[in-house]
Amino acid sequence: MKHSWLIIILLVFCIIIISCSSQTEEIIPEYNPEITNEDADLLGYEYIIAAGTHGGGQVQLAPEPGADVRGDRLLQRYKDTEKAFNITLKVIGESNLGMFLTQYAAGTKYADLIIAQSAEVANGRYIPNGFFQPFSDMDIDLFSGIYGTQGMLDAGYFNGDYYAVMSYYWGLPSPYTMPAMWYNPLVLLTYQQPQPHELEEQGEWTWQSFESICEAVHDTSSPDSKDHVYAVSALSEPFLELAAMYSNSARPVTRGEDGKLYCSLNSHNTLEALEFIKSLEDRKLIGNRRNADNQDVTEFVENRNAFFLQYTHSGLSSEDPNNLANRMQDAYEWTMFPTGPSYDPSMSRTAYSYHSRFYFAPSNSDAEVHSIVLPFLFQPLPGETTETWQDVLERNNFFSKESFECYCKIRDEAFFDYAPYIPYNDMNAVLSKITTGNAVASEALGAIESTIQASLDRLYNDYVE
Repeated sequence: MKHSWLIIILLVFCIIIISCSSQTEEIIPEYNPEITNEDADLLGYEYIIAAGTHGGGQVQLAPEPGADVRGDRLLQRYKDTEKAFNITLKVIGESNLGMFLTQYAAGTKYADLIIAQSAEVANGRYIPNGFFQPFSDMDIDLFSGIYGTQGMLDAGYFNGDYYAVMSYYWGLPSPYTMPAMWYNPLVLLTYQQPQPHELEEQGEWTWQSFESICEAVHDTSSPDSKDHVYAVSALSEPFLELAAMYSNSARPVTRGEDGKLYCSLNSHNTLEALEFIKSLEDRKLIGNRRNADNQDVTEFVENRNAFFLQYTHSGLSSEDPNNLANRMQDAYEWTMFPTGPSYDPSMSRTAYSYHSRFYFAPSNSDAEVHSIVLPFLFQPLPGETTETWQDVLERNNFFSKESFECYCKIRDEAFFDYAPYIPYNDMNAVLSKITTGNAVASEALGAIESTIQASLDRLYNDYVE
């Protein structure tokens, strides 16, 4: 009798596995068939993802059914994962690192995956203190593309291991990338200026061409300063300065061959970039909105600025009802800051920065479960492939193929700038003082260099073996 029951159980188990496999193939045939196998029964494991939104915006990782196509596909993926491995997948509505530490101290699992801001992770020293485990120790192909670009992975690099990943093929906006740059075609046309997409294609999108546009798009004849027109305005956060630096291949921080971080702010490339912005400031070719709300894009949407710089999420319609995408009545286009004289084409002009959010795995979650679940969970959503996974993102956010390709370039080539490990606001203040003529560049950069290095040592280097 025992043998009969054993045979029945085995038959039922095989039917379940075959059923799950066939159902999966119907939904998305590009699944790897080796992932779903007879050894993948996780016996009801509760797999928890702590993440209310993706990238800090309004893209829900626990969306309401029927709200949009992408959300329904994501929900279907959760269901497929549950069936494939006999687990319960739960998405917590927020990511709370304080709650995580409380439960960790009590010996209780908070989540298997946590989406956390780079700055929170760095300042809390979660990685060197052993609160997170490296994905590079798991049995997954970390560099397959599923888990993000090199820049995303570098956000969690420590002591030779990688602690941060991203669900790259889910068709979601990437983590915060900056500085992104947009242009207003109508303003450029009004002042008979070339479109940056054309200049980029011709290899002529340089500081020199940008300076010419700044000279042409410049009307301060009105007695009311609110009616003045500029090519671009400076914000309280020095996006212009950082954009010029990155477009001239300057880096505030570099990682040495020994794995430690070193301040590289006071360099020829940085000085060249800051001098360029200062020259535009000195000639009053830049509008000044340093005391305004960074999210206020009024001048741009009302055709009084030709360019606007911010984080990438300011240009995506799903991210914030008050951002550029939802306030702009006419078409706007994406571009990158033009290249400087010392630009190295092998280096990116944009960075994953302070506010970027990535997935981290708490050290008290199960590494073997991750190894089984993640390769399945993070593949393209049902009905999508590695070629079509971003179609919805393109249709909903971009006015031209060129702009979408620019966004993809920003996302895929961005480097991690290590801003969470430095006194970021202090550095930004120094950059603004230099370009407004309130500080001498070499002196100011030299003065803050030791402060930046001390912060790098305290938060990172002191833990590097």
